[in-house]
Amino acid sequence: MRVLINGLQAGNKSGTGRYVEELCAALPDADADMSLSVLWPPEGPAMGGHPRRDVLPVVKSAVGGVLFDHAGIRKMVRGTGADLIHYPASTGCLFPPCPVVQTVHDLCFMRRPEWFPAAKSLYYRLFISGTAPRADLVLADSQATAEDVRQLLGVPESRIRVVPLGVSPRFSPADTAAKAVVRTKYGLPEKFFLFVGTVEPRKNLPRVVQAWDRATGPGFPALVIAGRDGWKTMPTKDAFREARYSSGIIRLRHVEEGDLPALMSAATVFVWPSLMEGFGLPVLEAMACGVPVITSSTSSMPEVAGKAALCVNPESVGEIAEAITGLAEDEQLRENLSMAGRAQAAQFTWANTAKMTAAAYREVCGRGK
Repeated sequence: MRVLINGLQAGNKSGTGRYVEELCAALPDADADMSLSVLWPPEGPAMGGHPRRDVLPVVKSAVGGVLFDHAGIRKMVRGTGADLIHYPASTGCLFPPCPVVQTVHDLCFMRRPEWFPAAKSLYYRLFISGTAPRADLVLADSQATAEDVRQLLGVPESRIRVVPLGVSPRFSPADTAAKAVVRTKYGLPEKFFLFVGTVEPRKNLPRVVQAWDRATGPGFPALVIAGRDGWKTMPTKDAFREARYSSGIIRLRHVEEGDLPALMSAATVFVWPSLMEGFGLPVLEAMACGVPVITSSTSSMPEVAGKAALCVNPESVGEIAEAITGLAEDEQLRENLSMAGRAQAAQFTWANTAKMTAAAYREVCGRGK
């Protein structure tokens, strides 16, 4: 079985980029009878050698990328002799030349189109809504996303498989020295609440800031927002400006990827009450680092967090503030959640994600026999 993977989202500073990189690294060891041809951007992270994985560099522009996904891919299928294509970044192919497995990470753009720029929402509608119903199998990161794929795209349950994401081993509790280094590097205090992610509407940062501002006071841990500006950021900037204790908010627009485990480990609490996610990988990564987590009681987050986090209504500033106050004041609760979180995160591995994905490939390839 030879599989062609469109890995051109590798290097993208997002959860999708992380998924593509980790999956392509883990897949060769998931099935000894499977060979991979992986399309890879030249600027993507270095992919180690493996006898069952060929890495094929592909340069594409934004417009050229669309043409490649729907036309150029045909040449790659012929050249590699692929039995199947995997599109792992939600978008797929309108007229696939062979069987397709397509991963859909979330359908937020359909549930709440107002969260996205019009052009981005239109692109997703064309190349997710227009392609996933044609795929032989759709992989969903969570049961919540699987239900959205069924309801919103009309894909029957028989063609949907839930394949959870994993946590890299590098996300583990950092030692005291590593935490001190990251505090010094980014100018951080001893205690702080941490959010990591792109600043965009569904991340719910205005309410996070308002809740922290309601809970805070003299000597209270700072609020650190780490991540690049995305789109529709003005409500978040307004919340920063209007906060009574704005001097206690630290904005880190760029954090080196290698510093994330130590940054998470150094945090007092990880605050991530997103309005909607397809999975919520940062929740697990923070748990793996031993940090107590506040997250949402909606969409996929309860599946990911289990009983190892404080789950709140993300639309309630009061609930978020109460959770922030509770964890700031209760050291025993923080310790309990730290232990429970590490146990919860240990259940999610990229090796398991790869095995479940390889099983989906084999299921599709076996249908024609």
